[in-house]
Amino acid sequence: MKRNLSLIVLLAALSGAALAEEYRLGDLAVEDPWAREMPPVSATGAAWFRLVNHGAADRIVSVHSAVAERAALHAHEIEDGVAKMRHLPSLEVPAMGELVFEPGARHVMLIGLEDALVAGESFPMTIRFEQAGDLEVAVLVKALEVAGHDVHSGQSNQSKRFFEPEAPLDALA
Repeated sequence: MKRNLSLIVLLAALSGAALAEEYRLGDLAVEDPWAREMPPVSATGAAWFRLVNHGAADRIVSVHSAVAERAALHAHEIEDGVAKMRHLPSLEVPAMGELVFEPGARHVMLIGLEDALVAGESFPMTIRFEQAGDLEVAVLVKALEVAGHDVHSGQSNQSKRFFEPEAPLDALA
């Protein structure tokens, strides 16, 4: 029985790992790229992921996706108590380090969406690195959930409030 339980635990751990999407290009790995569903009237959206570098420093020089007229690297910053979005022309990927793209922080801004981003669907996005070249990933679109904060804009919105499904509410303040 103890042996069967160990096997069940191992299989459960492996199946959870199999659900995580990872895309590799040399020493670079992009993990779990995702976007939030957006209604047809939305002209913009955003994509997030985790980038792990197992080698020498590199630089993200551009991003592209066929679902939008253009895609750009952006970061949220608080300046004099006001949340602002800043365009990043490129982004250093530290040697043996990682970059996290998440709501309310770094993200890929999708400008001029061609169609609605629909939960359960995915779309291609290409990340261009200065040294490693191009890495195409499939971005999974996740459903909206109503909560208490719009983490993309960093602003509270009383009529529509959205958050990442797994994020605790107190982490969004």
